[in-house]
Amino acid sequence: MKKIAILLVLGVLLTVSCEKKEQKPQVSKVTFTPCKQEVLQSSKSSGNVEVEFTGNGVQIKYYNFEVSCDFTTVNVTHTFVNGVLNITQQGFPNEADCICYTDVSYTISGILQKEVNVIFINGIQVYCHNGNPSNCDQDVIISQTEYENAPNSPVFIDDMKIVDHCLKIKFSSSGCDGKSWVVKLIDSGEVIPTFAPPPMRMLRLSLDNKEMCDALITKEISFNIEDLQITGKSVMLNINGKHILYEY
Repeated sequence: MKKIAILLVLGVLLTVSCEKKEQKPQVSKVTFTPCKQEVLQSSKSSGNVEVEFTGNGVQIKYYNFEVSCDFTTVNVTHTFVNGVLNITQQGFPNEADCICYTDVSYTISGILQKEVNVIFINGIQVYCHNGNPSNCDQDVIISQTEYENAPNSPVFIDDMKIVDHCLKIKFSSSGCDGKSWVVKLIDSGEVIPTFAPPPMRMLRLSLDNKEMCDALITKEISFNIEDLQITGKSVMLNINGKHILYEY
């Protein structure tokens, strides 16, 4: 009788242990701000995402998420397979013709940082753990506001090439020596479907040039474009009307 009791206890412990191992990650603590009609210049840029791993899982903060004006909640779903966390977030309902913006925050529990290689939100990569530091000069900026409003001094792209996730752009403009130039590579944050794969991203090489000289100055700057990766193996980059295929 004593042996049977011991076996029953072991059976219960094994069952509980299996249940813990099979527990799937869950979305919790979903919060969002009221509808914002526009994004202020001083606020976080559209699509800016903060990813933080805690003892409870991974916490996501998505600033200025675009929703329809009639939204009352934000639905968050996910899949987690082979180190890839795919998250889908959508305002609901999604029927009004007007848009507004909300800051969304939520936690996906039951996920350890060491288990996650990459995170996608609505098809856009927001986190990558590859252990490879960037050797590029600058990082690409993903911001609809910056894409629309950043300086737009005349600039001509002479050549583009991608080496180890660094997009090297050789460009020219008039000036004195180019030392005062402020250059940014800005992505609109939008992924555009095309009739034939791959999809396309719209970018702009922004130049702020206040030099009052007529000499033709040529420079080359490299940009880390890993944050432009989406689901799939490649994406077409449209930069000031010129195209380059980014394969990863």
